[in-house]
Amino acid sequence: MLVERPADEAANTRSMNAEHQTYAMLRGIRMFADFDDDECNRLLAVMQPRQVGSGDTVFEQGATGDTLVVLTDGILRVEVADHHGVSATVATIGTGEVVGEMAVLDAAPRSASVIAATDCQFLELSRTGLEQLRTSCPSASAAIVGAVIANVTKRLRNVNKRIDKELDPDGAMRKRREKQAAADKKEAESEGFFSRLMKRFGR
Repeated sequence: MLVERPADEAANTRSMNAEHQTYAMLRGIRMFADFDDDECNRLLAVMQPRQVGSGDTVFEQGATGDTLVVLTDGILRVEVADHHGVSATVATIGTGEVVGEMAVLDAAPRSASVIAATDCQFLELSRTGLEQLRTSCPSASAAIVGAVIANVTKRLRNVNKRIDKELDPDGAMRKRREKQAAADKKEAESEGFFSRLMKRFGR
């Protein structure tokens, strides 16, 4: 005989399932990959759930911001406008990805606009929330700050590579530098050899 569970028990079960799904989603993001249940709980406690409609602006290029968002459903479009005001899509953000993370550390203007390509739901973490997390759970706060710095460093490396490629598309300068470095190394080794040889013969 099928025994129906009380309504409150069924609701609790649904709540727990949703909670575990949220934990799994968070841990699927590199920034939160090593968080345990307590750290996930404390992180969620300082995040705000948001939802926007297709076409709505989440971040505006040039505006000062202090939040990052974790997209839990939908697609976001990243656009950059040139000095003529012409915008171009440079990236898309999918479910489980993070965008705007530098703003929780630095109040500099946004470098791009982020627009909802579909109806979207996301979790928002502000700089104030990160400060609260630093008090309630220092390990989680430190992990987020470290991940943000690592992301920025990676992007700077990629930008440098693109600049090098544009300035020197054939790699001629790099090849010359490598050739010069090899010659310098060989000369240093040669000087070391003759120096040892002279010492050996007392010259």
